[in-house]
Amino acid sequence: METSLEEDSRTKEFDGVIFGASDQVFSRYEDSSTEVTYTYILQTAGEFGCFQRILVALTFIPNILSAFFMLGGTFMLKMQPHHCNTDWLLAIQPNLTMSQLFNLTLPRKKDGSFEECRMYTPVQWDFDSIVKYGLNDTQDCQNGWFYLSHEWSLITEFDLVCNKASERLRAYCIFVAGLFCGSLLVGTLCDRIGRYKSILLMLMFYAVFGLGAAFVPTFSIYQMFQFGIGIAIMGYTISSISLVIEWLVSSRRVHAIVLAQCFLVLGHLVLSVLSASIPHWRLLHLVGSIPVIFLVSYIWLLPESPLWLMMRGNVEKAKFLLCRAASINKRIIPPELLQKLTNEKIHQGTIMDILKSPNLRRRTLILSYVWLCIGLGYVGLSSQLHKFPINMNGSHLAFRLVEVPARLCSIISMEKLGRRKSQVLALLLGGLTCLYSAFIPEDLTSITTTLALMGQIGLSAAFTIACIFSAELFPTGLRQVGLSFVSLSYSIGVIGTLLIESLDHDHPETFMTVCGIMTTVGGLLCILLPKG
Repeated sequence: METSLEEDSRTKEFDGVIFGASDQVFSRYEDSSTEVTYTYILQTAGEFGCFQRILVALTFIPNILSAFFMLGGTFMLKMQPHHCNTDWLLAIQPNLTMSQLFNLTLPRKKDGSFEECRMYTPVQWDFDSIVKYGLNDTQDCQNGWFYLSHEWSLITEFDLVCNKASERLRAYCIFVAGLFCGSLLVGTLCDRIGRYKSILLMLMFYAVFGLGAAFVPTFSIYQMFQFGIGIAIMGYTISSISLVIEWLVSSRRVHAIVLAQCFLVLGHLVLSVLSASIPHWRLLHLVGSIPVIFLVSYIWLLPESPLWLMMRGNVEKAKFLLCRAASINKRIIPPELLQKLTNEKIHQGTIMDILKSPNLRRRTLILSYVWLCIGLGYVGLSSQLHKFPINMNGSHLAFRLVEVPARLCSIISMEKLGRRKSQVLALLLGGLTCLYSAFIPEDLTSITTTLALMGQIGLSAAFTIACIFSAELFPTGLRQVGLSFVSLSYSIGVIGTLLIESLDHDHPETFMTVCGIMTTVGGLLCILLPKG
């Protein structure tokens, strides 16, 4: 089938990549005359002056909230030890100890522990007869549950145990569905209304759904709010990365994105500290999310992307923002240089532009698979924390602390080895350690924990490198669409984690085996990506 010259030239325009002196991958748009002029003006305005530092810091702060909302459910929905409420016997004999009450009213499992969802059927006997003859008939819990922990979580408030235990998994699935929808919508949203307005909209979602979740009257409403939070997290992540990338020259982007990931880790650490000191889930959610109120100031503080304004034909506003940035950086942009900015619009591509180009199509499919593996492994390893021989807060803290050196070392790795080799090595480290740990006996806790931490290091570095590599491999006109498309795969990976975990009780090695094989294959596939 013949194509028009316009379609053919557009496909070629999106298809090529050019390698700079530092072997960094740039799209043709970033090497076109418009982009070179824009990059040169950014350098003239100050590569990383006071303006860029403030902008980067502002976009990083909400990442702390993102981390809190993303993993808050790990603590607020963690299972609590419980048994059926059998206080009917206290009406007959009120001075019983807890041990006596359980021994008389709760059946035991094969391992000798008390049943959590079954109880002996109440009888109208006197206490001596109950002690002498015992109880035999059992039934499901009828009068609620007794919780052994003093923590007031979502589990205890809404009784999400026994026949309602599946509500916990449903809440996670609804949250991931929000991530999926956020990935699907934010690319188009950023291109239509801009990076600035997209960020403000996502921050409004944080305020409404994040802060509002602390006041929900029912668990069904809480699940609805989790969907909104999922949209906000993914939407803010993509739109903020786009804004930062388009305000920085290429040599500064890596450090900015890695630092943004470190702020995510800081949010995880804050969550660990708060969850250890605040036993009530509503108060924990309120304390963790109330800083979103101060983000209303972003209406006046954040700028729009000059590159997006140029793509929309609003060159005068772009010039104004660039001059303001130069003024804050105590630099001056020569007027003759500003005049080189024209009203020429850069083509806004769609997913069809990616699929029609063989090189971009292959590149996108590989990146999508890589993001799927990262979502599967990174979130899955976090869900395995309860299996390690230290308490939940301690294991969560240890896992997050190892992420900081992993992400910082990824900077050195990318500078010395390039993007592609760094991505391959990080995925292989994460995949092989997960695969090895699947065959280590559970009683060898020190080896299991060490391998899990090594897997976390590899997957954390892979996540950071993938953010940078993916943003650079897509042309400017397709960057939003491309990032949205590959982030969909991340959401699918998280969903896969939940599905695999449902089998984990009977097959504990299933998750690590699947994660290890898929991630190792993803690392090998990255060899086919362009050298970066």
